[in-house]
Amino acid sequence: MNALRQNKAACAYPAMLLNGVCASSGGVVMALLQERYGLSYQWSGLLLAMLSVGNLAAGFAAGMLPAHWGQRRTVLMLAGGAALGYGAMILTGSPWALLAAFTLVGVAKGTTLNTSSALIAAHARERTKCMNLIHACFATGSLLCPLFIAALGMGGLPWWAPMAGLALCGAALWGVFALAGLPGRTGDGARVKNDWSFLRSPRFWVLTGLVFFQNCTEISVTGWMVTYFKDVGILSGPAGQMTVTVIWGAMLAGRLCIAFVFPVKNSFRTLSLMSACCVGTYILLLMAKTPASALICLFLFGLAIAGVNPTAVAAGNALSGAGLGVMLPAAGVGAVLMPYITGAVAQRFGIWAGMLCTVFALMGMTACAVALHRRNDMK
Repeated sequence: MNALRQNKAACAYPAMLLNGVCASSGGVVMALLQERYGLSYQWSGLLLAMLSVGNLAAGFAAGMLPAHWGQRRTVLMLAGGAALGYGAMILTGSPWALLAAFTLVGVAKGTTLNTSSALIAAHARERTKCMNLIHACFATGSLLCPLFIAALGMGGLPWWAPMAGLALCGAALWGVFALAGLPGRTGDGARVKNDWSFLRSPRFWVLTGLVFFQNCTEISVTGWMVTYFKDVGILSGPAGQMTVTVIWGAMLAGRLCIAFVFPVKNSFRTLSLMSACCVGTYILLLMAKTPASALICLFLFGLAIAGVNPTAVAAGNALSGAGLGVMLPAAGVGAVLMPYITGAVAQRFGIWAGMLCTVFALMGMTACAVALHRRNDMK
């Protein structure tokens, strides 16, 4: 049984790596589709929002349905969304079909994140370290994503080659869970009684608020930064797409440092420090006017925000499947709202004004972190 549990937890690492490749490509793919089909800022923001809608819905489903259907059936049903979504992008450029395709990719992302987090929470001894490690795997996939897409976009390959490659990665993600030995409808661990006591915890809801604002920030920066740099004239073309590599490289470095170099002793003090650094580095990023200064500020911002999500989730008292099934989707609402708000503001006032909206999300994240740090007795 111990060996089976270790295998279940181990599948979280390759799953999150592939999830990083598939899920983090949304901003780059959106830019490709925007250029090919002439999508407006507002419509592009809606595509990114639907990516987060799928993520939100799947996070809730992956947390709740295993208690009734079994974990294996639930995960395999939902994790195929990346392969289906990117496959659909090859077949049609219909705006409504693209909305559905981005939603399916988001479903796979939310399922993988929730399932991997629940496996680590249930079987890992050092939760903060292991949670940062699986998020480091996600960052590694995100780091490789633009390189992978750029490679598929060269050499005379058809325009849809990047989407085909991402669809294959989505199929591999599904295969990882298919081979992971997750419990089925019957047998040990197949049905789990959900514990809802966490809903009465103020700490849980403040942590959820913190992750909400972190999601607002991350999806806005990773989803819109390529377009922002291109439209303000700082970076464009393949060089602009590499900005995704810069931020995810920084996030990978930050998460590995937390896991191995600077272990977290006081989670809430660490969250306060990281949040304050996020505010400062993001403001510097918006003030940058040259490619070098912009990339340096983007890298520093990635370092600052790297450990916020995994440290906050690990610090919670809601690490059961049900708890994560509430925390991650509730916090995921921020990732639904923010890209659309950014796009709508950018459509009316310009892309710089749209990106400025993220400052308010950063201030909310900092306020939640400070509240948790000052109220250590919060239950």
